Amino acid sequence: MPINMTRRAAVIGLSTCVVVPARAQTNRTREGEFVMLDRPATFDISPNTGSLKESVQKGQQLVWHPKDKPNERRFQITNISVAFLREQTAGQVKMTFTGNFSSLGYLTSEDAKLNVIVRAKGGASLHSWSFEIPVKCADKDRPLTPLTHDVPSDVATNVFSNVSTVEIAEPAEANYPGVRVQRCS
Repeated sequence: MPINMTRRAAVIGLSTCVVVPARAQTNRTREGEFVMLDRPATFDISPNTGSLKESVQKGQQLVWHPKDKPNERRFQITNISVAFLREQTAGQVKMTFTGNFSSLGYLTSEDAKLNVIVRAKGGASLHSWSFEIPVKCADKDRPLTPLTHDVPSDVATNVFSNVSTVEIAEPAEANYPGVRVQRCS
């Protein structure tokens, strides 16, 4: 009888060791890891015509990586452009965001969230816009379909007249964990 109990205990102990790592691996794959934006990007805005202002290209890019591994990129946006188009003097203003997206071997389980903060020459915030971008495994320097936002009419003239820079950053909420990613299979 003691030998049967010992054998059962050994079988139960071994089966526990075999099952637990498999379960942990499954959860890790399903849940992925959280990544964060390396740093916000700031763009100077320059007038092109009387009704168009757009960002000045200086090689800025947005790169996401695990919080504890800043050299391990998970996805990125390059060739970023932000533009302001005014239909008529004192008319409607549209903001547009575009760039090239690369997944770098990872996909997101939810869309990446970004905020564009429009600033005046002295740094005061004039307006902000939040949007989300999906990341898929096949994304390799894929041009984003331009995202467009109508600036509210009560601030449109002020925004268009006084915009000096735009800052692109992740949500500033204290409890924002970042974006969850998984390795592409």
